[in-house]
Amino acid sequence: MDDTLKKKDSIKKEWEMLHREKDEILKNYFPVLDQSQIIYLLNDLIKDDKVKISDFNFDNPAEEAMGEMAVQNMSISVPYIGSYDGTMNIIKSLGASPRRIVIDNLSMDRESDSDLTGSMTLKVYSLEGIAETDPEVIPVKTANGSGEGSLFATYDGYSALASSGGSAGGAISSGSNAAGSTAINDSDYTKVYSLHDFEIRNYSFVPSNEFIKGNAEPSTIKKSGKYSLRFEYNMFAVGEENRAYIDLGSGIDLKFPPDSISMWVNAFGYSPGVLGLRFRTQDGQDIDVVASNGISWLGWSEVEAVPPQDLDLYPLKLTHIYFELPFGRDDIGVLIIDKLQAFYPVNEDSKGNNQPIYDFYVVKPGDTVTDISRQIYGTVAYKNEIMANNSLSAGDMLTVGKILVLVRR
Repeated sequence: MDDTLKKKDSIKKEWEMLHREKDEILKNYFPVLDQSQIIYLLNDLIKDDKVKISDFNFDNPAEEAMGEMAVQNMSISVPYIGSYDGTMNIIKSLGASPRRIVIDNLSMDRESDSDLTGSMTLKVYSLEGIAETDPEVIPVKTANGSGEGSLFATYDGYSALASSGGSAGGAISSGSNAAGSTAINDSDYTKVYSLHDFEIRNYSFVPSNEFIKGNAEPSTIKKSGKYSLRFEYNMFAVGEENRAYIDLGSGIDLKFPPDSISMWVNAFGYSPGVLGLRFRTQDGQDIDVVASNGISWLGWSEVEAVPPQDLDLYPLKLTHIYFELPFGRDDIGVLIIDKLQAFYPVNEDSKGNNQPIYDFYVVKPGDTVTDISRQIYGTVAYKNEIMANNSLSAGDMLTVGKILVLVRR
């Protein structure tokens, strides 16, 4: 046993090395065969103005034997027309993809003296069912319609009166209305933006002591988007602090106090546990705010907390969601958490026009506007917006240390 214990450090180093090696391998493959993510990635890679591509044709997912493993893959047919040089540039771009894309077949025919026409068949491989990885390659904002028989459903705060044209030329007042009209609450005049939608797994489970067990992982039982956070806990409250934390990674920056912060929680059972949020000041002071004293509901419910309102404490970071049990209790359960949001007063300019909330980005060596758009938003679609908001023109150099204004989404 002593000989085994002496090897602890070397075993830990070997484990860390193998873990890093595994992460590097996983980065080369798609975690799931999600067409929307694949299309977004291909749109970024296939962008040569000398080649025209009209559509992507996806085959049904299939399995391919690799050694003793059955690996999921999907073929994509890409018809094209364009110059030879442009076609070669696209092939090179696909070869440089951060996720491995195999060119399985390539056909070329002469269209004219300067153009070729043909098709290329691409194949992508997924680690689904083999390794547990983040479900997102890049975040893709989606809208889920819940209306049966319709592609679209109403959004939160939808007003049937406004939709039917009832507001044109007239006033809508708050409070009680006559039958058939829609009440407008004061909350309709607040600016709401997402702090975390849990579409990307950049969170982890952290116990406060050895008697607290649990897990945090993505779930497809959600309030919005494609994923939520599944929070499992198995707690025996005999420590000085009896909490299960969800660590939100690098934290969520808050530059100014919001009126409130809310999250949707799906409960499968009642519990005496306290659900709360932890904030951290720039000097390292932790501030805990209770969102719910006990789990007193079943199914989905929106819980709300009022963050510190003292402006001297800001900027703050929202670092954790926590669940705490009173001393001497034990409890086991599962909560589904989604749509972590902040509510601010509506931002209006002097003319009464609603203004977005902005973030700031400090330019690093090697940054381009395209890279920043992809890094912050997961797509290059906001490149022109970034340039307009920062008085940049095509060909302008980004100096290291320059502060860019970015719209928060």
